[in-house]
Amino acid sequence: MALTITSQLQGESGRLSREVTLGNPTVSLEGTMLAGVKSNIAFQATLQSRNRIVQAYTDVMNMQV
Repeated sequence: MALTITSQLQGESGRLSREVTLGNPTVSLEGTMLAGVKSNIAFQATLQSRNRIVQAYTDVMNMQV
């Protein structure tokens, strides 16, 4: 679910960036910047979650039995 949301936010950010670049008057620069920040935060949160899961897996695999 988190990956889906992150992907949607990145897609929306990219779409808005293209619209601003093409000069669409209905798309604001502020909204585009906000979408980019939201996308970046979601990506960073997903990345940190992945890193913690990988670290936990590594710790479990390195435990002595």
